Amino acid sequence: MTLVGKFFSLFLLTSFLLCSCNHEKISDNNYFTIKGYAQGTTYSIIYQDSLKRNFASSIDSILRKIDSELSTYDTSSFISELNNSKDTCLNLSGKDLFLFCFRYSKKIHDKTSGSFNPAVYPLVNYWGFYNNSKPKIDTLFITDSLLNYTNIHKSFEINSINDQLFLCKNNINSKLDFNGVAQGYSVDVITDYFDVSGIENYFVEVGGEISVNGLNPNSNLWKIGIDQPIENSSPGENEFQKIVELNNESLATSGSYRKFKIINGQKVSHSINPKTGFPANNNLLSVTVICDEAANADALATSFMVMGKEKAIDYIIKNRKDSIMCYMVYDSINKIREWSNF
Repeated sequence: MTLVGKFFSLFLLTSFLLCSCNHEKISDNNYFTIKGYAQGTTYSIIYQDSLKRNFASSIDSILRKIDSELSTYDTSSFISELNNSKDTCLNLSGKDLFLFCFRYSKKIHDKTSGSFNPAVYPLVNYWGFYNNSKPKIDTLFITDSLLNYTNIHKSFEINSINDQLFLCKNNINSKLDFNGVAQGYSVDVITDYFDVSGIENYFVEVGGEISVNGLNPNSNLWKIGIDQPIENSSPGENEFQKIVELNNESLATSGSYRKFKIINGQKVSHSINPKTGFPANNNLLSVTVICDEAANADALATSFMVMGKEKAIDYIIKNRKDSIMCYMVYDSINKIREWSNF
């Protein structure tokens, strides 16, 4: 079974919405591009199709469907309903995307010993990364209260009631946040749709998370530029730190150089350590992960930023069978250094 699953393939055959994106031909050998906005960011897609099909509306439908279940920024989404709910349990009927993300995130949580945690929302909110506030740091409140809300195994559980699945909240203050995996998962859903549609050459990027297959319009493998970790820089503003070639692979990058704030004179990263409740304190500037699925690359890049360089390397070695390629940029005594296993 693919990441999309049979249910979503059927959905795409019957659901087309007004597309807030643009579609155009970019080469003589039937390569097309689709660009638009979703999930609070941009997306860019290139694909080759001898049948010259316009997939813009289908892609827009996919992303809207994902947002309707997984977006914490959409107040009407299922995850927002769950987070704001005072009820004990919510019915998961028709919420297959949410259910997959929940189970997948718990799997990565356990594999990374808690460095990745979909229940991290209360901590991210406390540190002001949702409303851009600056907290008055209360260590006891973090350790005695917030960490109790973020125990994924105790705070949430799936129960079967009358042959239907329900997600039950055991703590009213607990909330879920799939931002560390949702964009990568979105990429996987789109690429799976392309695979089902018989598209062999494509590039799919949502919010910087990328998956490619086959060849680019120049009949070469796809090349991806990794940005230099320069504070407050925009994507593509400077020369690339590194350019990598992907062969039917996915790539995700996480860093501390764009999303951060200054609290009490110190730089605070948006990478919150779910085990301590405090921002990750290590010398990593950015982490790029290459593997088969974009959801996995996305989640691991997030996890490695929390772990730090040495623990990330230990994880890669311990999980050799997963074929994880990683490129890290870090600060070593005020010098920018690199580590890579490819």
